[in-house]
Amino acid sequence: MLDYGFYLAIIGVLLIGKTKWEEWGFPLLYLGTGLSLCWVAVEKWVYPRMSIEIIHHHGVPTFGFPADTFVVMAAFIEFVVGYLLVVGILNRLLAVVVTILFLLTTTIFGYTEIVGHFMIHMILIIFIIEGVSFYHPPISIHKTRLDQIIFVSLNFIFTLATFLLIYYRFA
Repeated sequence: MLDYGFYLAIIGVLLIGKTKWEEWGFPLLYLGTGLSLCWVAVEKWVYPRMSIEIIHHHGVPTFGFPADTFVVMAAFIEFVVGYLLVVGILNRLLAVVVTILFLLTTTIFGYTEIVGHFMIHMILIIFIIEGVSFYHPPISIHKTRLDQIIFVSLNFIFTLATFLLIYYRFA
């Protein structure tokens, strides 16, 4: 059920709206959406057979890669996108790219895809409109480019290891 962590973020945003904690709404939305994407990516690594069956059943183009390799690469990209949303790098650009990808997947999966990803589309549209605006992402804590690179790299490894450990421990 952690695939849908962004729903908890939406609930949190709605609960803290018009309160003294309202400024925490946007960071919560970024965190919930990013971590949900990371969790779904790890799920593809742990249980690749589910995604491979979808690829074969719906004829999803794998661009010349074997289906199992394609699933691993797609999961890595999904994890990176989720992680970048959390740390605050290229948020608006990522929201545009993911929205376009979701819209393109409707050509394969149809109306079910639109309904299934409707809430994520709404969140991504909010990210496109707002960017990071009043939200100060974690990467902005570090002032020099070198500090930011070290922060992003070490936290990426920590986040990836934590997600894999949690998934393998509790899955």
